[in-house]
Amino acid sequence: MPSLGLPSDAKFTIAIAIGLLLIVLARWASRVRGSRRDLWVALRIGDVLLTEILGAFLLGYGLGGLIAQPDAVAASGPPGRFGPVGRFGGLTANLPVTLGIVGAAVAVLTRLDLSGLALRGSTPRNGLSIYVGWDARVIAPISAGGFGQIAMHDGMGYPLSAVATAETDIPQGTPVRVIGTKGLNLLVAPVTST
Repeated sequence: MPSLGLPSDAKFTIAIAIGLLLIVLARWASRVRGSRRDLWVALRIGDVLLTEILGAFLLGYGLGGLIAQPDAVAASGPPGRFGPVGRFGGLTANLPVTLGIVGAAVAVLTRLDLSGLALRGSTPRNGLSIYVGWDARVIAPISAGGFGQIAMHDGMGYPLSAVATAETDIPQGTPVRVIGTKGLNLLVAPVTST
């Protein structure tokens, strides 16, 4: 790689500054999902921001360069090689590149929802079954065997409403509990006070 004529510490300091700038820019541009800034500045692909990944790589690379002191490493001899020796030489493992790759991996892993895969597993065949046992409130009266509407909070605390059915008449404002599913609707029963 050709030298820019800067002291090595200055190169790594500039890499850190540009990395931080790219991370902040990506976070700012991705505030409104689907906007032009999100697509063209943050470079969103799914849940991942390519601008943020590049910034994290540069940040890790710069920190690795400041920690490793490349002048001292170069004086001790050539770095060790791993992998096959090819036309352009073997792959060299040095701290700046390694920390850059780790920084990019952390940027990707913080954006992906891996906990959803680990905690929820596969989605049940009838997704409504996850609401069985939840408490709700009737917002549109439910007649026996008919349909009405209930309101409850999802797992993140956001309010949601759903169509529900019951085996008895339930007036508006009554607290209910989801006791099962009936077809594609929730089956509810009034909560009895103890």
